[in-house]
Amino acid sequence: MITTVGSLKGGVGKSTATVNVAVELTRLGKRVIVVDADPIGTTANWISDREQHSSDLPKIIGIQKRGNLRATLQELDETYDVVLVDVGGYDSQEMRTAATTSDLLVVPMKPSPVDLDTLPKFVPLLEQFKDFNPDLAIAGIFTQAPTHSMSRKVDDAKEILTDYPEIPLFSTTLYQRAAYMDVMPLGRGVVEWSDSKAKAEVQVFVQELMNLA
Repeated sequence: MITTVGSLKGGVGKSTATVNVAVELTRLGKRVIVVDADPIGTTANWISDREQHSSDLPKIIGIQKRGNLRATLQELDETYDVVLVDVGGYDSQEMRTAATTSDLLVVPMKPSPVDLDTLPKFVPLLEQFKDFNPDLAIAGIFTQAPTHSMSRKVDDAKEILTDYPEIPLFSTTLYQRAAYMDVMPLGRGVVEWSDSKAKAEVQVFVQELMNLA
C-alpha cells in the first residue's frame, strides 16, 4: 500500500502525521518505509534522530528521493506492506508522481479559513490525480486543532468542507498537543510517549487509514 501525505499548504503537520503513522504501523507489525520527498527534510531528520536517541525502539527505514517518484514507489511497494510518502506543501513533481502512484492521499489541514483558502486551487489538482489514477482514495484530516472545549474552529472548518466533497474527512482529528512536538527531536511517535490522548488519536487515525486503503 502506498500512502502519500500532502497538501498545498506548508506547516500543517504533514511530517508529524507521517512519522506518527509510521510508528503506529510498525507497532502493529507492518513492514514500513518512509520516503521523504520534501526538500525541508523533516521526516529524514526524524529518522536520523530516532537512530541516535531512540535506538532501543523498533527501527523505521527511510529514504530521501526527489523528482519523479513513480518507479521508486512501485519498487518499494513490492517489498514493504506500507510505503509512506511525505511531500512538500506545494504543487510539485514529487506530489504529482506520488499521488498518481498511490493507493491513498492523506490531506492534512489546519481547521482555519486561512489554511482552507488553498482548497479551490487544490481540488482541480486532485481531479487530475484521479484522472491518472482512478483508484486513488483521498481523505482529509484536521491537524493542530485547538483543544479548548469552547472552540468552534473544527465545526466551522467542517462546514467549509461541505463545499468540497472531493476531500471527505477522516473521523479522527489530531489536536494541538505538546506531545507531538516533544517526541520529534527524540525520533519517537506519540504512541511511544506518555500522552494518552495523543496516543489514542493516532491509533484511531491509523485504523481509519488502514480501513480506507
